[in-house]
Amino acid sequence: MIHTVPNPKMTTREVDKFREDFRKCVSGKLTLKERRAIKIRTQRMSVVAKRIIANNGGKNPILGY
Repeated sequence: MIHTVPNPKMTTREVDKFREDFRKCVSGKLTLKERRAIKIRTQRMSVVAKRIIANNGGKNPILGY
């Protein structure tokens, strides 16, 4: 199981970048290039998830079912 880090170490620059990206995403002010990058990344994640599930007999090893 993948463990999350509740309080990851981040610089102030990383925090500011995260907040800026989050604001852009929530407000819908993403550029066409950013939308394409998100779409490609989402598709890649979906393909990888399907491959993992197929390799484990139709079960998700992360969720356990």
